[in-house]
Amino acid sequence: MALKIIESCVNCFACEPVCPSKAIYEAKPHFKINARKCTECEDDFAEPQCASICPIEGAILDALGVPLNPPGSLTGIPPERMAEAMAELQAH
Repeated sequence: MALKIIESCVNCFACEPVCPSKAIYEAKPHFKINARKCTECEDDFAEPQCASICPIEGAILDALGVPLNPPGSLTGIPPERMAEAMAELQAH
């Protein structure tokens, strides 16, 4: 059982200090999670603390590779609407 931080991480340092098992560490090019130390906050918190504070949608995955903050979860904007808006902005 372990979470994973992927390349969309922007190294904002929000997750590292809230990890109760000290499993998150700074690496290049982004933070990573030591799988041996990660407990997914089980027995400490109801939800993984790194994902609860992460400002980047899709940057933290569960053991099955599913984003804990999937696209649209933080902004409230459905992914397809966000894609439309970004395309419109880039066109101007």
